Amino acid sequence: MSAGSILPELKVYAKGAKAFFADDELAWVQAELKEKSVDEAAGTVSMTFERLTPAQAQEGEAQAEEPTQYRFEATFDELVKKTKVLPPLCNPPILEGIDDLTNLSHLNEPAVLHNLQVRYAMHNIYTYSGIVLVALNPFARVPLYSQDTLEAYAGRMRGELEPHLFAISEDAFQGMVRDKKNQTIIVSGESGAGKTMSAKYIMRYFASAHEDGALRAKSGGGSSSAISRVEEQILATNPVLESFGNAKTTRNDNSSRFGKFLEIRFNERHAIEAAFIRTYLLERSRLVYQPATERNYHVFYQLLAAVPDDQRERLGLKDCSWQSFAYTSQGGSGEIAGVNDAVEFRTTSEALRVIGFSDAQQAQINALLASLLHVGNIEMHGASERLGASIADDDAACARVVELMGIDGTLFRKWLTKKQIVTRSEKIVSNLTRAQALVVRDSVAKFVYAHLFDFIVRTINRSLTGGDIGGSPASFIGVLDIYGFEHFEHNSFEQFCINYANEKLQQNFNRHVFKLEQEEYQREQLANWTFVDFQDNQPCIDLIEGKLGVLALLDEESRLQQGSDRTFAEKLYKQFAVSGRVDPKTPAAFFRKPRFGADAFTIRHYAHDVEYEAEGFIEKNKDTVPDEIQNVLRASTDSLLAAVLAANEPEAQPAAAQSSVGRISVRAARKPTLGAVFKHSLVSLMETIEATESHYIRCIKPNEAKQAWLWDAQMVLAQLRACGVLETIRISCAGYPSRLPIPDFIHRYRVLLPAADSSPPMTPASSVADYRQLAERILRAAFSESDRFQVGLTKVFFRAGMLALIEKQR
Repeated sequence: MSAGSILPELKVYAKGAKAFFADDELAWVQAELKEKSVDEAAGTVSMTFERLTPAQAQEGEAQAEEPTQYRFEATFDELVKKTKVLPPLCNPPILEGIDDLTNLSHLNEPAVLHNLQVRYAMHNIYTYSGIVLVALNPFARVPLYSQDTLEAYAGRMRGELEPHLFAISEDAFQGMVRDKKNQTIIVSGESGAGKTMSAKYIMRYFASAHEDGALRAKSGGGSSSAISRVEEQILATNPVLESFGNAKTTRNDNSSRFGKFLEIRFNERHAIEAAFIRTYLLERSRLVYQPATERNYHVFYQLLAAVPDDQRERLGLKDCSWQSFAYTSQGGSGEIAGVNDAVEFRTTSEALRVIGFSDAQQAQINALLASLLHVGNIEMHGASERLGASIADDDAACARVVELMGIDGTLFRKWLTKKQIVTRSEKIVSNLTRAQALVVRDSVAKFVYAHLFDFIVRTINRSLTGGDIGGSPASFIGVLDIYGFEHFEHNSFEQFCINYANEKLQQNFNRHVFKLEQEEYQREQLANWTFVDFQDNQPCIDLIEGKLGVLALLDEESRLQQGSDRTFAEKLYKQFAVSGRVDPKTPAAFFRKPRFGADAFTIRHYAHDVEYEAEGFIEKNKDTVPDEIQNVLRASTDSLLAAVLAANEPEAQPAAAQSSVGRISVRAARKPTLGAVFKHSLVSLMETIEATESHYIRCIKPNEAKQAWLWDAQMVLAQLRACGVLETIRISCAGYPSRLPIPDFIHRYRVLLPAADSSPPMTPASSVADYRQLAERILRAAFSESDRFQVGLTKVFFRAGMLALIEKQR
């Protein structure tokens, strides 16, 4: 771009033009151009803007007090080199609140934010952004999900009606029927953004929108009651999984602490016949530790609030509250405003019944949950490291655990306080320190709870599939409800895994958007264009999962007898904290060693730089319980605990491969680390998504207070950046983001032709070539540089901002 090409852009900045300026509180504010000076000889421009109040921005009212002024100054050279950028322009009033962000003539960050704010103020919570549906949580009941609304979207093309998650659902359903390809709807967003509710409504849509499919199934020997039974069971999974997998956090009273992929299975007649759930990375550490103001999993507070009286004394819960147990009182917050845990307990119990848990099995689950609460109250004593840790003979909590779990008390006490090292010739038993014994105690609770959660999910799947868990459906639509990008004051192994998953999903999203954009250019046979370049986050992913990446180094350190968080961090520094200039396309460019403080590292994620505290990484990654303790637990006389621990044991990874036929390594198989298991499940998830047609719903939490229709611009903007909506627009803007059908373009902009041009009007008999030639003449009259536009087979394509420029000329 030459300095002379800046002048046409500056013409758009006429007196009275409105532009956006950054603001600490409101993110972006509108201001009106009052003075402008362009010195072509010196190659400089200066502009003075006055801030508009919200009322002025909407109505053009007079200023009530002294306005804030914004001064912009730059040289043409700075603008060409983009070391300075012109203030982003506001869109004309006619585009205020449009339902697809990509149709904005000025497609920029503040314009996107402003348009969403306008729609939210009008109580429109759904907006398209190209292939993405942006869903703003209203924190209020909205009349958008009635049966009449649901039926209105059935059979309709996307874009015929207002944006809605029903439109996305219908798009996925029609894609499955028409293209005979499996579909995935990816619902993402931060905690409290409305992901779970969105997933519920999507499920309801598939169950209810195409009744003819259900009726055909019935006439073919199926049953409409069977369809409703599957739907009822799927809906029943929500309160169960929320009780066992959700917790109160600082950001959300009902935060999902695991990811979920719900596979809705259809038969040949396109009626729902079954469903299957896969879960990812339950936050195990929450069971034994909660930060201030947070809670453990809901189910423990429900149990304490409403366990039947006939069970309470046997479970050791008589006269007990959440404050009675270490595992439920650490956060100092045992209640949630507006939530009755006793009522929630009954809802959970009824849902468990629908899924297939009998009252007797539920009583066993209650006993196992109570035993875990008592585990946290086992006191470890140990005045000196030489004597080791010990448990008092009269420790009531330990006695209750032994009774409720049905395990050998002597062996349980022994292996909570001692460790055994097996060599080739002997077994050496030594004492654990008090700190080590506490780690083992807590690992028992995490181990049992994680297996209980998996057991409940397996039981749900048997119910949803009619026992045919391994069956292959004719087709399916998957709904992924997964945690969004997380960035807290203190970030540990859980946030690392969550953000790793989001990096992988973001890469899939970017490549999908990029692919669609290129396909459009090829379909329209655009000439003289190169593939749009976009910032692929593969180097960041390589930093995490590469051969010598964070996960590999973490696993290496986790397997060492003397492995520690500090040496893990030091290995990261040695591998990635290189001095001097770093190639921006290498993993090292996405790694930072903190200038102050030890045992921490920063990863430059696509959404935000996040500093992780290495403390706890090794322990959480190992996620191990000593074999001796496991053997005690597996020998339990309690049928539920035995079943929970017996089923679906994680596959061991052979430490050495078979070198030749008949010669096998004597090294024992080793249990995979939690990081390795998560990486494997994430790879499997991405393979599933990439084999399907993807649809995207980005849920946004408009305010932290969870107040109806309240707008926090800074909070929304941070989420738009993190969820990929702005990245979609950036990819689009790198090419030709604005486009118009050729006939519409000619109709609106023919007036730009010079008077001497006597082109005849277009008629139905005019050829495609005639239309294209006329469009090109109009464009040449409007633009001095041909790289600002392209004429395709059916559309005119514009570089970013050029449609607004030609509209200004008109």
